[in-house]
Amino acid sequence: MTKQQKKDVRKGLRRYGRAMEAAEDTPDELTQAWGRAIGQALDYYAEADPVCAGILVRRYMAGEKEWDVVEALHIGRTTYYRKELEALSTVGLFAAREGLV
Repeated sequence: MTKQQKKDVRKGLRRYGRAMEAAEDTPDELTQAWGRAIGQALDYYAEADPVCAGILVRRYMAGEKEWDVVEALHIGRTTYYRKELEALSTVGLFAAREGLV
């Protein structure tokens, strides 16, 4: 995953998180596409790796600070960074299937 792809995935995750937090009208098509990609990644991680799912939800969709996520998930910083990259890569894969990255 390139730096730009990682940046794009983070941006998409935060965009989706803000849209869900606002919960106004129906999200636009771009937000819905990100929602599908994120949903697929969360479905995968629900069984495969709850830590990755927790990072996606807490850090990017809920907007928690990095250190708060580390404490809440009871993991070390090294584990956080490794799992974060894994989670971003997985969302990136599903986002690529949607034509988002």
